[in-house]
Amino acid sequence: MEEKMRIAVVTSGGDAPGMNSCLKAIVDIASRKNIEIIAFKRGFNGLINDDWQKLEPKDVAFIFSVGGSLIYAGRCKEFQEESGKQKALATLKKHNIDSLIVLGGDGSMRGSEELSKYGINIYVIPVTIDNDVNCTDRSIGFDTAINNAINMIDNIKQTMLANERIVLVEVMGRYKGDIALYSALASESDIVVTAEQPFTKEQIKKAILKEINKGNPSPTVVISEKLFDVPSLAKEIEKEFGKECRGIVLGYMQRGGGPTVYDRLLSLRMASCAVHCAVKRMKTSAICIDKGEVFPMPISKAIKAPLRVHKKHLALFDELHK
Repeated sequence: MEEKMRIAVVTSGGDAPGMNSCLKAIVDIASRKNIEIIAFKRGFNGLINDDWQKLEPKDVAFIFSVGGSLIYAGRCKEFQEESGKQKALATLKKHNIDSLIVLGGDGSMRGSEELSKYGINIYVIPVTIDNDVNCTDRSIGFDTAINNAINMIDNIKQTMLANERIVLVEVMGRYKGDIALYSALASESDIVVTAEQPFTKEQIKKAILKEINKGNPSPTVVISEKLFDVPSLAKEIEKEFGKECRGIVLGYMQRGGGPTVYDRLLSLRMASCAVHCAVKRMKTSAICIDKGEVFPMPISKAIKAPLRVHKKHLALFDELHK
């Protein structure tokens, strides 16, 4: 009797809305193809520590609309070392794994590319709120994160306006400013500061003063994380302007909650593509979307993809706020 094909799956790096949606789709699609799914917990840590569970449709029946990760997400320092990669490889061989599907961001993709050099086929589905995987136009979780951010910024703007306060809002994004840019545009905020379009403190103050001189009693500034200490900057602005200023860090509230319709549908499409790649035993690939089409891209090409800067959106923001 021929053995079932076995595919392993990990959710690596930080969690993102849609991770569970994608995981459920992988299990459901694989089950219909008589493929076993072995889930390793806490990202690559599970591969190193041989911490796993078999997943069947009944195990994932109610997770499609839930944020987080059923099998836990995690970063793994040990996997960056050669010894860690060897442990992961031994675990995959022990369980007769045909291929590995990785749900994660840019770091997960680079780690997968390194592991694939040992002969294991890996398919990386970009799941990160930062939208910083350059080979794809969208990553799973980004749409939910910007919707979460927009809802909170809308609420913040209303109460700040009632009290005529300046407000600085820090959003996630690490080294990519897409969350800041999209949420600033959609919430009609006044100033946006991103890694791609950085401001100095003095430029931020000048832009705020310009808004006040235009008659805006409550300028709203959206800032990508890691660029400034936002609460400290707010205190500095308040002292210098003699006008109340609040610094608000949205933090993990952007990551929680159920995924949007867009992220749910993208999860289904990317999961289907990854499972089909595994069935065909294609070489290690990243699963991408561009111009509405989902497709696999060779991992060596994917990790070298140039930075995607949304110049049209930046230009539109500038046009609205000159």
